[in-house]
Amino acid sequence: MTDPQPRPSWAKRLAREPLFVFLLLGLAVFLVERSVAGRFPDNDAIVVDELQLDRLQKLWQTQTRRAPTEQELDALVQDFVREEVLYREALRLGLDRDDTIIRRRLAQKMGFLLDDTAEISEPSDADLEGYFEANLDRYLEPRRTSFRHVYVRRDRDGGEDAALRFAQQLEGDDDEWRGLGDPFMLQREYAERSDAELGELFGQNFVRALAEAPLGRWSAPVASAYGHHAVQVVSRREAHDPGFTAARSRVRDDYLIDERRDITGAAYDKIRATYDVVYEASEAGED
Repeated sequence: MTDPQPRPSWAKRLAREPLFVFLLLGLAVFLVERSVAGRFPDNDAIVVDELQLDRLQKLWQTQTRRAPTEQELDALVQDFVREEVLYREALRLGLDRDDTIIRRRLAQKMGFLLDDTAEISEPSDADLEGYFEANLDRYLEPRRTSFRHVYVRRDRDGGEDAALRFAQQLEGDDDEWRGLGDPFMLQREYAERSDAELGELFGQNFVRALAEAPLGRWSAPVASAYGHHAVQVVSRREAHDPGFTAARSRVRDDYLIDERRDITGAAYDKIRATYDVVYEASEAGED
């Protein structure tokens, strides 16, 4: 017996083509629609075979971590039959048509299919380095600041002046800084916090003032969303390029996400080109 002929290379390429897969799915949907045109005759059988029973039991075990009893399995079967009966009747009555939720769900599943059929090659370091350089802003390490502060509440009379006095007092001896000021709901000192993190905690005005505060000295008054502060910047590390090696893992993830989006977008464009879309302007103003 002779060996079968190897599959032609064009067939392999065709099988990987998203548009071809989509057309096959369209044909399958068409055939299903044709098959349900008479849609499930009255004597159509609902078969509960061993494969279906096994699926129901495994689903039960996944959810409960034990095998179903005989009564529980019978209830599972009856639930399956009920769902199948109602599903078929819904199709018979055309309830699947012109339903926004169903349309969106099917469109979503088609999107997943396009994602699954997108073949993405592992990028080389040259590819990733080029991507890194082209998108350097994504990978810059943000400025990080370590500081301590004395808080003066907003409704305190002379709050700004009080914060200034605390800063002047601490210039000579800052050992007592923890005991000064009003109680504060957050921390009194922070280490290595980014501008974004501090902005969420104190507001952008505080972040801008903190960036201009001298290193190692007490400054005041610095306004925040809570009130006024005497602030000492302990350390500041400015935003910087981390280098490709340190960022490589993030760069690879982002590269693959962008590649998948581009390939999926191209596949959609091919499918979109097979449709004639007619935009009919509404005739506004007519009686």
